[in-house]
Order: sequence, then C-alpha cells, then structure tokens
Amino acid sequence: MTIRKEIRNGVLWVIMDRPEALNAFDIPGLEELLRMFREAAESPDVRVVVLTGTGRAFSVGADIKAMAKMTDDDFRKAAALYQALAAETRALDKPIIGAINGFALGGGLEIALMCDMRIVGKSARLGLPDANLGFSPTGGLTWLLTRMVGLSVAMDMALTTDMLDADESLRVGLVSRVVEDDALVAETEKLSQRIASFPMTGLRNIKRSFHMAADADFMSVLRLEEAYDSDCFRSEETRTALTAFIKSRQK
Repeated sequence: MTIRKEIRNGVLWVIMDRPEALNAFDIPGLEELLRMFREAAESPDVRVVVLTGTGRAFSVGADIKAMAKMTDDDFRKAAALYQALAAETRALDKPIIGAINGFALGGGLEIALMCDMRIVGKSARLGLPDANLGFSPTGGLTWLLTRMVGLSVAMDMALTTDMLDADESLRVGLVSRVVEDDALVAETEKLSQRIASFPMTGLRNIKRSFHMAADADFMSVLRLEEAYDSDCFRSEETRTALTAFIKSRQK
C-alpha cells in the first residue's frame, strides 16, 4: 500500500493510493498510516487531517490474498496495528475528516470510523463483510459503530454483511454529509480549510470533550466542559479571534 501525504494551508491530506487493489491494506501500509498520524500529532503545521483513497474505494480493508499467506504472528501484528491506529486517532488532538469515495468495507470501515467526521460521495458503499470469511471486527469498531448507529443497526450490519448506500448511511448516523461524487474533494477541501481557520485550543478541547463525554457521567461532563471552555478563554488564539469578531461588528 502506497500512502501519499500533502499539506495545504494547515490541512494534511493522507491519501491511500493503491487503486488497483481497492486500497486494500497490508502490514507495511498499516505501519505507514500509523506513522503519519503520529507525525501529524507532533507537527505544528498540521491543524486538520483529511483521510481519503484513490480510485473506486476509500479502502476495502485487509488484503485477502496477503492474509492467506500470513502466519499467526503476522495476523496478530496486523490486528495490533488496527488497535494502535484506533488509539492514535482517538488521542490525536486535531480533527480528522474521512472523505469516503466508493467502498469502505471491513478494515476500511474500521479506519473510516476512526475519523471524527465522515463525508461520502453518493456512490459510496459502507459495510462489514467480515462474517463472510469467519472474522470479527477490530480497530475499536464494535465500540464506535454501536455508539454511532445503536446496537441493533450495528449488529445487523455485522451479521448480515449488507452494505449501506450513502443515503442510508446518513439516515442512521454513520456519516455526516453526502455530496456528489465529483464534488467530494472540493467540498472536503472547503470544509477542512474552514475548520483549520478556527483557534486550535477550541478544536482540541471540542474533540477531547466529546470523546470523553461518551464514557463520563453527566456531572463529570459539566465539570469537564467548564474546565475546557475556561482553557479556551485563556488561549491567545481564542482571544485574538474574539477581538477580531468584535471589531468586525463595529464597522
């Protein structure tokens, strides 16, 4: 798997580029993707990450031909890499947008769900074919998918292996936006640039607070929100944005 990266005005585009295999992952590809997310966490030039694929698929997950040749140790390594990716993307204090073109299946859907937002082209198909071959999901999918669409829909997707089209994915809450296929890159570019223009302290604390709220009781969430919003208020970038907003209203 070749993975390319481009930085445009604070937005890191991570592009899975193995279209002849529908962007199927091998172990080196998973390692490279993990490395890129870790580098993004450390880079002051990156404010937002966009993850997408080339060709007819976002990613169809594991390379089945390569998997058939794996040893037990190889398979455990691949599974551990999906888990590491889930942990790394969750800890990354920068928004991740999934721009989903075509198929996002199996491990490809797992990686799509690690994104904070998912924008899909109208021809997108999302699904979990794992049961067809006797596998079960990794990458935190059982936790993430259940919280996004509910247990019933999540189990339906996993047990039947039925794919959801773009509109159904939007209806059940699996994705946040549907656009025309030929507008996916442009719409994602526009959205990512707008988000990247916001103060980073706010973006960081928004991501942290929403994720932490998923596992916290209500009173803990209230305390967390107050602490994070106060942190935002003390940020120089936030104060600059506040001053600029007030000046714009005085014209």
